[in-house]
Amino acid sequence: MAMAHTLNSTATPSPSPAALAPWLVLLAGLAALYVPTLIDLFHGPWSSDRNAHGPIVMTVAFGFLYFRTRQLISQKMFERNPMPAIGYPVVVLGLLCYVLGRSQQVHVLEVGSLILVLAGLMIALFGVRTWSRMWFAFFFMMFMIPLPASIVDVVTLPMKIAVSAATEHLLYWMNYPIARSGVILTIGHYQLLVADACAGLNSLFTLEALGLLYMNLVRHPSLVRNVLLAMLIIPISFAANTIRIIFLSLITYHFGDAAGQGFLHGFSGLVLFLSALLLIIGVDSALSWMVRRGGASDEGAGLQLPSLAPGAWAQLGQVATRPAVLLLAGMLLAVGGAWALTPKFTPNPQTIDLAASVPTRFGDWRELQGVVTQAELSTAEDGGRSLEQPYDDVLMRTYVNSQGQQVMLALAYAKEQRQDVKLHLPEICYPAQGYKVLALSPAPMVVTPGAAALPAKHMLATGQGRLEAVTYWTRISDAYPQGGFAMRMQIFRDGLRGKVADGILVRSSMLVRDDTEAPAAYAVQQDFLRQLVAASDARGHALVVR
Repeated sequence: MAMAHTLNSTATPSPSPAALAPWLVLLAGLAALYVPTLIDLFHGPWSSDRNAHGPIVMTVAFGFLYFRTRQLISQKMFERNPMPAIGYPVVVLGLLCYVLGRSQQVHVLEVGSLILVLAGLMIALFGVRTWSRMWFAFFFMMFMIPLPASIVDVVTLPMKIAVSAATEHLLYWMNYPIARSGVILTIGHYQLLVADACAGLNSLFTLEALGLLYMNLVRHPSLVRNVLLAMLIIPISFAANTIRIIFLSLITYHFGDAAGQGFLHGFSGLVLFLSALLLIIGVDSALSWMVRRGGASDEGAGLQLPSLAPGAWAQLGQVATRPAVLLLAGMLLAVGGAWALTPKFTPNPQTIDLAASVPTRFGDWRELQGVVTQAELSTAEDGGRSLEQPYDDVLMRTYVNSQGQQVMLALAYAKEQRQDVKLHLPEICYPAQGYKVLALSPAPMVVTPGAAALPAKHMLATGQGRLEAVTYWTRISDAYPQGGFAMRMQIFRDGLRGKVADGILVRSSMLVRDDTEAPAAYAVQQDFLRQLVAASDARGHALVVR
C-alpha cells in the first residue's frame, strides 16, 4: 500500500508544461460538462428571485475550497494518498447523475453531480483523509442546487402566510389601512401578492449557508454558541423578510404601485440582507457576551489567509496522463449520453384551442354570462411560460342548468410538461389565494363510456367568504398522476422514452353553504364533466387523452 506523503511549504521549482497537461485535460472535461449547465442556470433558475442565491453560494464555495487548500498546505496536512478504487466509482456515479439530470432537466441531479464528480476526483487523486479535511466545501455546494418547485411550494406556503400575517399585524398596529387574504395584502387602494421569493426560503438558504461558512472559518470553541447561532438564523431570516414586505408595502402605499414594483422592489432585497446582517451581528454579539460572562473562551481561529512559499502549489503533484485522458473520455461520453437522452418535443397533432373546442351549451347546461369569481389560474400575457405561469391556454367559464345549479369550470393546458414547469395542483393554488383546504380525497370517475375510471379528486376549501366543493383531475401524457412527486416521475418516465408530454388540469367547482351539501355538489359536477367530455369536439379530447 502506498504511504501517505505530507506536503510541506518548501520552495520547489515551477511545474513544467508536461506536468500541467493532465490537469488541463481534467479541466477541459469539467468545462465540457458544466459550462453549458452554468449558462442554463444563469438564464434559468438563477435568474429568478427564488434561486438568486445560487451564484453567491457557488462563488463562496469555490473560494472556501481555495482557502481551505491553502490552509492545509500551510499546516502540512494536505496529504497525497490516491485511492482510485474509491474515487473513480464516485466519479462514475456523478457522471450517471449528470446524464439523467442534464437530459431530463432534473437540477438536483445535474447540479448535484458536480459535487460527486469533484469529490470523486479529490478522493481518487489525494485520498479520503484529504477529502475529509475539506468536506465542508462540498457540503456547502449543496446550497447552490435549485430545489424542485414541488418542494418549494410546500415549504414556502406556510412561510408566505406567516410573513403576510406578521406584516398585516404590524402595519395594523401602526394604524395603516391593511387587510389580508391568504398571501394577498390589501393596503389602501393597492394589492400586493407575497410571492415565493418574498417568503424567505431563498434568503433562509443563503443566510444559513453563510452562517455555517462563518462558523467554519472563525471556528469559535463554544459549541453551544455555534449551535444557537445556526438555529437563530431561521427566525432572523423570517424577521428580515417581514421587514422587507413592510418596506414594500409602505413604498406602495405612499408612492404608488409603480414605485413598489420598480427599482425599489429590487432595492428591497438589499434592505433584506442589511436587516439580516444587523440582526446576525446583534445576535452574535449577544452570544459572545453570554459566553464570556460564563467564563468560557471566545477566541476564534480567525480568517487569516495563510501565506505559502513560492512553488508550494506544485507539491500537489501531477496526474498521470493516461487516467486524465480516460477521465476526459468518460466526461465527453457523459455529455454525448445526455444529448442522446434529451427528449424531443412532439407537438400534439390536434391543435388545442380550449375556447373553440369546449362548447358554451351542451345537454342541460349553458354558459352563464357575467362575472363569477373563481380561484385564479395564471398565464403569461406574452404567451411565454415560467414556473409561476406554466400554461399555454386557459379557459374559465361558469355554466348553469335548468334547475339553476351553477358549476364553475377552469381548464389549464400546457403543451410541454417539464420538471421545472408543470401543472399547479389546486391544493397548492387555493391556499396561496387565501383558502383553507378542509378535505381532500380520491374520487374515481368514469367520464367516457366503456373507459376506465379517471383518478380524480374531491376537495373542499373555504376562503374569500365562501365554501367551495371542487372536483378535478390532472392529465400528463396518457397518465393521471396523483400529487407533485407522481407528476415529476411521469414526466421523468416520458423523458426517458424520448418525448415531452403535454398536460391539462380540469377543474370544476360549486359554492355550497356547508359541508353537508358537498356530496350532492360532487354528484352534480361528475354529471357535468361527463356531458362536457362527450360534447367537446376532437380537440377537446385533450381533457382526457392526448
